Amino acid sequence: SYKYAKEAIDSGKIGKVYMVRSYSQDPTKNIEGAIAFGPHSGGEFLDMCVHDIDLMRWFIGSEPKKVWAIGGCYAYPEFAEWNDGDNVSALMKFENDAMGFLFAGRTAPHGYNVETEIFGTEGIIRIGSVPQKNLVEILDKDGIRKEMSQDFIERFSDSFKAELKEFVSCVKENRKPEITVYDGTAVSHIAYKCKESFETGELVDID
Repeated sequence: SYKYAKEAIDSGKIGKVYMVRSYSQDPTKNIEGAIAFGPHSGGEFLDMCVHDIDLMRWFIGSEPKKVWAIGGCYAYPEFAEWNDGDNVSALMKFENDAMGFLFAGRTAPHGYNVETEIFGTEGIIRIGSVPQKNLVEILDKDGIRKEMSQDFIERFSDSFKAELKEFVSCVKENRKPEITVYDGTAVSHIAYKCKESFETGELVDID
C-alpha cells in the first residue's frame, strides 16, 4: 500500500504534498513488555516513530528543519522515570514548508493500529484509515465488528516478504537498494531531536 501511494505521489495524482499525518499505536495488552524494556529504551520517538519519520521524508521528499514534541504518561506513570511517555506526538516543519504530524501510543485497547494520511494540493491518500485484520465483518449478539491485527508481524507480513525479495534481487543484480544507511542515520538524528523537544518542551531546530 505504501509503495502504491508513493507511485501515485510521484506521478502527480494528488498534486504537491503539503502534509503527512501518521499514527502508530501498540495494543495495551503489550504494556508490561514495554515497561520492562523502559530502562533500555531510547524512548518512544526512537522505538516507534522512526518508521513514521521515514515515511514523511519519503512522501514529502524533503528534510524536517524544526520539531515540537509533546506527550505524557496518561495511563502508566512508570515511563516518566525514563523521561518518556505512554503517548506522544510531534509536529514538524520541513525545508520545503510541508508539515508532518506523528502520534505514537502504547495504550490502544483495540489492537495494533498503524495509519497514514498524505495531503496534496489536488487530493488525499489514506492508508489503513480504518484498521482491520482483513475484509471480514462479524455479525453476532454483540453487533457488527471488524477484527484488527494484533502485532506488526501480522500487519506488515506482505511488506516483510517484499523487503526480503528486494534484498535478494539487489544481491543477484549487483545493485544498491534505493534506501541506504544514510536514511537510517538521518531518521535516528531526527528522532533524537523529537526526544529533545519532548524532554525540554521547546521548539527544536533540526540541523
